[in-house]
Amino acid sequence: MRRETENTILLLVGLSIGLISLTGAFTRYVKPSLLPWLALTAALLVGLALVAIVGDIRRGGPDRDPDDGHSHRTGVVWLLAVPIVVLIFVTPPALRPQAAARSVTTVSNNAPSRAFPPLPPGRAPEVSLPEVVMRAANDTSGSLTNRPITVTGFVLNEPGGVDLARIVIICCAADAQLARIHLRDRDGGSAFRFADNTWLRVEGEVIPAPRQPHTAPIPTLRVVAVTPVGAPSNPYA
Repeated sequence: MRRETENTILLLVGLSIGLISLTGAFTRYVKPSLLPWLALTAALLVGLALVAIVGDIRRGGPDRDPDDGHSHRTGVVWLLAVPIVVLIFVTPPALRPQAAARSVTTVSNNAPSRAFPPLPPGRAPEVSLPEVVMRAANDTSGSLTNRPITVTGFVLNEPGGVDLARIVIICCAADAQLARIHLRDRDGGSAFRFADNTWLRVEGEVIPAPRQPHTAPIPTLRVVAVTPVGAPSNPYA
């Protein structure tokens, strides 16, 4: 590979990482908390590429390989730039629930219980869906007991009723898991009619699931109010 090609591809990689960081598209790949590391990586790659390019120019051009009697086809090497360009201009859709269904986020029956911090003030504070699952299973302070909360997620229509779900990524989209809670009305039924993947903002009270020996608990939200909403810019929790 010629030095001009190496430097150009290095520059394109740095620019692509910088662009998806600026536009926010990086949240389709990794958690928002990794933004500083992405920005640092982009700056380092662009800096290295520029240093190499300037160095070659000052030396009168990159060093040439001696003629060994063989023809070198560099056009194929530029195919390496195709995924980089795609990364810049094409934003992938959010993961579908089926992509995370094999590794459903649940709470182990052996997870240690502890007192969680109090919920935010207000009549029905917003609580993330994964936090609801964790508090319902392991909070010894009873912060969810008889306390209205508001949860946002997308609809999963299951044989037993409607669930509210959210895809959770620990580090990147490759480790995506699914957190869910059951949605039930005041009578314990599930009369809700929403299409799969419809985003809802739901107000209600949590009913912890009884612990079973070999089944991780999934709490139930007794619904008071349901409001369809648009999908958030960052669909992952």
